[in-house]
Amino acid sequence: MKKMIMFLVLLFILTGCVNGDRYTFSGSSENWDVFYVVDVSDGTNQVEDGIVTYTGEDDPPETIEYKLEANLGTSEGTGITIKDGTGSIANGACRGCAVIQEDEEIKVEITWNGQTENLIVTTDK
Repeated sequence: MKKMIMFLVLLFILTGCVNGDRYTFSGSSENWDVFYVVDVSDGTNQVEDGIVTYTGEDDPPETIEYKLEANLGTSEGTGITIKDGTGSIANGACRGCAVIQEDEEIKVEITWNGQTENLIVTTDK
């Protein structure tokens, strides 16, 4: 339920940004759920926002590192704060850029407390 609420909040936040296509990517690993939303307009502009949610049995970590690899490049972050099991990743925008495509499989790596998990996020077609 908590995952769904965070996902809906993310969609609500980005609703005002859409004047084109919206691609919603999601995926899960043993300890993490990842939701990643990309709004594309004019074929060369995009706004991206991601959420990670800790689903493991232990207490959630305070911070994580992540790497998100798409066909066009990589987004990375360190010291990402996890509050109530949830953190924000890959937030950004670009204009006049190459944009993520709906059919991409995006690799995500999450590192915390000496552990690393890898997963793939895809769209639900």
